[in-house]
Amino acid sequence: MDHFNLKKKESRKKLYFKKNNILHELGKELLNSKLNLIKISPNSIIQFGEEFNIKNFHKKKYLLKNFDELFKNKKVSEVFLSNFELQIYLACKNDLFKYIYDSLNDTGLVCFNLITNNSLVTLKKIFYQIDEVLYKGSYRRFGPFHDTQSVIEDLNKNNFKETVVSTENIELNYKSLKKMRKEFKEFGISNYYKDKIKFNKDFYLKTKNIFEQIIKKNSYFPVEIEIATFTTWKY
Repeated sequence: MDHFNLKKKESRKKLYFKKNNILHELGKELLNSKLNLIKISPNSIIQFGEEFNIKNFHKKKYLLKNFDELFKNKKVSEVFLSNFELQIYLACKNDLFKYIYDSLNDTGLVCFNLITNNSLVTLKKIFYQIDEVLYKGSYRRFGPFHDTQSVIEDLNKNNFKETVVSTENIELNYKSLKKMRKEFKEFGISNYYKDKIKFNKDFYLKTKNIFEQIIKKNSYFPVEIEIATFTTWKY
């Protein structure tokens, strides 16, 4: 397991995260769509991380804000939902799915969104090329992102059944590096690895220069994001 700075995540979330950002809103719609498709009518739901509106649901909702609250949780529910909030915990907590499993009744449903490895392809490629020139090696500048098949395998190991995954691909187009950096903070996309990266002015200048060249050629800079929505059952 990689090591991540969870305190950094929480502090940045308090400072920058916007609940109604485009990524959060799309994720919310994807989760609501799954619940509607399954046609489940639960009496209680656990939401992990950020609370969001669940269409046509007016019964008990329990909010667990982070892994510590999940670890201490004694409530058992019929549904467990998370809108991107498992992203970092899944990469650094070996027993995450065990605690989710224990929070469900005997026929409980889990539904959650993750950002996959197939995201930020253009941006990661550019950063890799600049790092190779400046450092003769590359840094992990965003993450963690997840491999869909690996997540399915982890769910299977923790006795979840009938896992189904759907993916949604979006492309955000930016005409300003400053705006892209600002929105990434609002999305909660950042580098949460504990690797220490020394500030290098040349890196920023090279990034800015390449960014401007791409905008001049295409009128925008593309940021690809693939969202995987998982549904799985405890039987």
